Amino acid sequence: MTSKKVRVLVGSPIYQKPHILQKFLLSLKRLDAEGKELAYFFIDDNEDERSSKMLEDFSQEQNNVKLLASTQIDIYVCNGTTHYWNENLVWKVADFKNMIIEHAIKEQYDYLFLIDSDHQPAYFCK
Repeated sequence: MTSKKVRVLVGSPIYQKPHILQKFLLSLKRLDAEGKELAYFFIDDNEDERSSKMLEDFSQEQNNVKLLASTQIDIYVCNGTTHYWNENLVWKVADFKNMIIEHAIKEQYDYLFLIDSDHQPAYFCK
């Protein structure tokens, strides 16, 4: 008798520089998926076309990737020290995360792993 794999949705709204996004996506590819069925839901909020292309490439290389392009345009300021958030940006990202949560519930995932694209989930990697 085989046990059912745990279904995990990895979700992230993504507005990221290509060199950081590359490391993030690599870390996702290295996640320890033993006994798990991984799926991904990314909301592409990038201004840099290279980052959008990287997400598209990831969706072609991996199974179970839902990629949604954002139609909302906001100015997002980030320097080497901090991110500058305004109320519109906070609510935009909250809406994106709500969409991911609703998808996880609708598709009956066992777990949802919401992660920011400037983090690398090394703890869960092989």
